[in-house]
Amino acid sequence: MKFYQSNLLTNTLVFALGLLFIIFPTALTSKGLNNTNSFYPDLFLCLIFASALNRPKIINLYAILTLLLFSDVLHMKPIGLFTILMFTSLVIIRRYKIQIEQLPFYIHYLIFLILLSCVQTLNLFLHHLLFLPKLSLLTIVNQTIFTLICYPLFDIPYKLVRANKR
Repeated sequence: MKFYQSNLLTNTLVFALGLLFIIFPTALTSKGLNNTNSFYPDLFLCLIFASALNRPKIINLYAILTLLLFSDVLHMKPIGLFTILMFTSLVIIRRYKIQIEQLPFYIHYLIFLILLSCVQTLNLFLHHLLFLPKLSLLTIVNQTIFTLICYPLFDIPYKLVRANKR
């Protein structure tokens, strides 16, 4: 399996945007990220999934894994748990990239909804199973809803670029 086929400029852009989207929520407030009053979307997940669903060849999985591990450390999550769940979902998307790449927006949105729900549910389940600090269900639901609301901001530009190339 090839983990990347993209060029240096694309890798740098994705890495820089990923760092920005990971660091930005921590700079917004002095409160913790797992506070029930903090409403922030996970823009990095939107970027990853929009890129993986529309242009899977531009994603460098090594850079994504590095950024996800950095996110785990920065947001004080169990290191590697969320990363392995995301990596698994990205591998599943890459497995079906030929079928998924040409699908319309609403199908991509449905795939994103299903994968994000599965990742969040498995993350919560593994926290309980492994006796890790419990996550606030309200925070997870709020973050998932706000992430779903922000996803079209990342997916629609890919669709517009593809439409302009035709």
